[in-house]
Amino acid sequence: MSEVASVETTAEHQRTERVLEGQSGALTLLTGTRAVTRTLDRVYLGMGYLCGTMFLLLALFITYQVIARKFDVVMAPGMDLMSGYTMAMASTWAFSYALRTGSHVRIDVLLPFMSPRARWWADQAALASIVFFVAVTAWKTWVMVLKSYEIGAVTNTYPLVPLWIPQTFVAIGFSMLAFTAIHMIIDMIAEAMLPLLHKKQGGTESYRTVTAGTNRDHVLQEEPTSGV
Repeated sequence: MSEVASVETTAEHQRTERVLEGQSGALTLLTGTRAVTRTLDRVYLGMGYLCGTMFLLLALFITYQVIARKFDVVMAPGMDLMSGYTMAMASTWAFSYALRTGSHVRIDVLLPFMSPRARWWADQAALASIVFFVAVTAWKTWVMVLKSYEIGAVTNTYPLVPLWIPQTFVAIGFSMLAFTAIHMIIDMIAEAMLPLLHKKQGGTESYRTVTAGTNRDHVLQEEPTSGV
């Protein structure tokens, strides 16, 4: 039984992978956590594609509205309201994908100059702060959803949509972002600690060189830091 433990880049299209060999409880746990991570990464990727599709459709509808207004033809009623709902859902549901791939705006001036250990702790601190602030936001949003449902609040323009429906989608987006940050914290701890525990339990390791673009690549890849 073996499992890839870490990756080091050796060339533009090649990299060296450290492979854990033998059997241990730590390796079994690492294999399980990586299987869960691959599944969740596919979920994040699917959410990213869904949000991208929604933005594309929104752009098409807005283009139609502009053309319809110009030539005085039939326009889609309630488009302004639905555009806001679409933007709210697509933006919040894309947060998980953006966080997982490092696509958010990041102040990474110091990161390229940090040692791997210092950067690991900096990433953990950043993710922990995300969990705290987003969890509070998600909690407050869910409270707002329940309040809107209880009082039967609806929009004041056509179509009369119950407010708790779009608010629920926003709450789900923030909740998923907090979940993604927690998942990344656990994944980083597992990748750092379990290979060491595997060696202590009698396991061994070896190295191999692979070419980028193979089926060993991760579902999602983090964007590199700017190095500025």
